[in-house]
Amino acid sequence: MLTNILSFFRDNDKLLLHSLLYTTTITLSALVISRYFKSRSWSKLKASPFYKPMEGKVCIITGANSGIGYETAKELAKLKATVVLGCRSMIRGQEALEKLKKEVQDGQIVLMELNLASFDSIKNFAKNVMKQYPKIHVLINNAGVSVPIKEKLTTKEGYEVHFGINHVGHFLLTNLLIERIQKSSTDMEQTKVVIVGSSLMDRGTIDFDNLNGEKGFVQKGHSNPAYCNSKLMNYYFGAELYLKYADKGVDVSVVCPGWCYTNLFRHADIKFYQKVMIFPIAMMYMRSANQGAQSVVHCAISPNQTKHFPPIFRDFAPYIPKHEYNDEVSKKLWDVTAKLTSIQ
Repeated sequence: MLTNILSFFRDNDKLLLHSLLYTTTITLSALVISRYFKSRSWSKLKASPFYKPMEGKVCIITGANSGIGYETAKELAKLKATVVLGCRSMIRGQEALEKLKKEVQDGQIVLMELNLASFDSIKNFAKNVMKQYPKIHVLINNAGVSVPIKEKLTTKEGYEVHFGINHVGHFLLTNLLIERIQKSSTDMEQTKVVIVGSSLMDRGTIDFDNLNGEKGFVQKGHSNPAYCNSKLMNYYFGAELYLKYADKGVDVSVVCPGWCYTNLFRHADIKFYQKVMIFPIAMMYMRSANQGAQSVVHCAISPNQTKHFPPIFRDFAPYIPKHEYNDEVSKKLWDVTAKLTSIQ
């Protein structure tokens, strides 16, 4: 019996191999074709009626030395905007600056140091920006971190790193610049604040007794709970900022750039076999950093014409998250964070 089975495989090995190659080819071709048509919805920036030259416009981007921040800076520089790169590492920032100037030779790009894990650095950055630029037209809060919660990293002021950088740091920076941004608007054109969020906000929670991770975090699957919480805070921060300033000339958007191939999740503990398993999904849904940046830039140059609220967007359109907006949570989070940052 065993001899017959082995003989069958020896005699039919070519047929089996051809069948395997045929199936693999068909599967990969289907994935490539499906991705092609799906990716077209991620790269529609140049088709926007608002895709126009931005000479004289000052745009600030946090975390601009790599990933979505870098690509956002490049796209805005192509429109001839003055782009300020806010970077924690001046070495990596300088490398990004030199690379950008080679790619966009006529762009006006400036590098400034910004460490969102330090209130002093944030205040110095805001002071230097306002000293150099009488007007600020666009602020893009892009910088973010996602590190294993077991490392228990904190900011200079002692805040849990995801809460401190992704939410508190950007809250402080925005409020230091918001008056200048507001005064830079005109009756004909609003200024913009864009907050880079994530659909992972739907996995987040806001526990006012555990904002700083005092009680620890419950890890479910591979999602970083502290990161997810911070993205939910970004959502509420954007919503409250919109309510406070939309009628004062400042348009606010929270934008999910989609699942992008960047170094944000470089610390994620994903085994090799798991990477193999998610490869087909990644082929369908993972975007390049530039494709993710397209939605960010679109929000930076396009008005919220439909007054969509909460003002969250994805793929060039209003986005409805699974999380149900709570006005009380929104206001309380603002008040708590304002107290932490001494913002009036």
